[in-house]
Amino acid sequence: MASLIRILTTLLIAVGFTAPTMAQSDLGNWPTQRPIKMIAVFPPGGSVDQVARILAQQLSTQIGQSVIVENRGGASGAIGTAAVAQSAPDGYTFLIHHNGMGTAPALYRKLPYNPLTDFEYVSQVMDVPMTLIARK
Repeated sequence: MASLIRILTTLLIAVGFTAPTMAQSDLGNWPTQRPIKMIAVFPPGGSVDQVARILAQQLSTQIGQSVIVENRGGASGAIGTAAVAQSAPDGYTFLIHHNGMGTAPALYRKLPYNPLTDFEYVSQVMDVPMTLIARK
């Protein structure tokens, strides 16, 4: 529970820091204009989906605005990521991904997005240990 609180606090602080940079557009009423969409890049029921739903619920409670999780699975996260890359940069669409965001350029020759330039990174919300194991 303590790690969940730390995660949510980090996300809320990050959103608070990014709002002034987004103020150049019509964000004077953010986030009251419409619901916020959080795109999870894997199907429902997986770890990315579960984290997205916990974050969405807590963020919605904190800011008083609906946060909707939309699952867009496929192509190891590239389909949902491309959808966010093509969305309006208005602060109403967020991407929740895992370390695949960093490995995709090494695995795929062509991606419909550039992970370094097409996104504004907001926050790391989870620490997930990973190991590399091989047969003896």
